Amino acid sequence: MPLQTYLIDAYTVYAASALAASTVLRCIMGAVLPLAGQRLYDDLGLGWGNSVLGFVALLLAPVPWVLSRYGEVLRMKYPVNFG
Repeated sequence: MPLQTYLIDAYTVYAASALAASTVLRCIMGAVLPLAGQRLYDDLGLGWGNSVLGFVALLLAPVPWVLSRYGEVLRMKYPVNFG
């Protein structure tokens, strides 16, 4: 939900296209990631398999803060030119 709001604010005129691209990427990831889950738990077991997922979540936890803090600077530094 916050990512969709960010995309709408960042790409005001092209918000529909940004949301569509986000939805396509989310659906692809939703289809591909479960294919890796079985092997993850077979190789690591439930304890370490869940720990790996938790560690990945901890590593990605600062991303919303970084986007909030430096998003405008990044958008100004790397403008998106449509056409």
